[in-house]
Amino acid sequence: MKKILFLSVILSLMSSCNGQEKKEVKSTVDTSKQVTKRETIKLDKIALNKSVDDILKGFNLSKDDNHNTMYNLNLDYEEFSFSPDHDFKFNDLNIGKISSLIIYYLKNNNAAFVYELELENNSNSDALITEFNNNFGKQSFYKKLENTKQHPIFLDENGEQETRHMTEELIKWKDDQNNLTYFVTLRKNIDTKENKLHVIAISNSSKKFDEWIDFRSLDMAFPK
Repeated sequence: MKKILFLSVILSLMSSCNGQEKKEVKSTVDTSKQVTKRETIKLDKIALNKSVDDILKGFNLSKDDNHNTMYNLNLDYEEFSFSPDHDFKFNDLNIGKISSLIIYYLKNNNAAFVYELELENNSNSDALITEFNNNFGKQSFYKKLENTKQHPIFLDENGEQETRHMTEELIKWKDDQNNLTYFVTLRKNIDTKENKLHVIAISNSSKKFDEWIDFRSLDMAFPK
């Protein structure tokens, strides 16, 4: 029980904790530029372990179109954030509204090593998981947890036992064609129909693979 509660805290606070860490370690320079382009961004065409410039060129974009206005001066990687105003697809699925899509790349050679997608209250979250199943085949890991008022296993943002009826699915795929590993977390509030999907795709051949697993605390949720 303690392990499950601890795991729930890590997953629910993953985004916010990492965001706080970035704010603490970042010295920043404003590089803001108003985004006027509207392109179709196909996630299945994001080929990691290659130059981020080449990836963006395939979408008629460049680093100048970065939706993130902060430049990281301290770490060995940088991030490119897509404007949510673009159209997003995976195969032929129109994903719809996203919360964020970020590609992380190394400063020394521009090599992209991970992309992360977040959807919140998006009706296509299950459909995107179906597309992943169709593309990548058998899941290498799957686990589903269910929280109820009578049997609480999650903690809320205040560290108290969660009383709402919620489910959480943890799914892992190997994308052999592109040499990536996908880590997916889908949390649903059964009563309110709210949902949140977090996708992390990491290049298996990148030197940052193990570091990102640790940074995102993925080893607490997914087996090696």
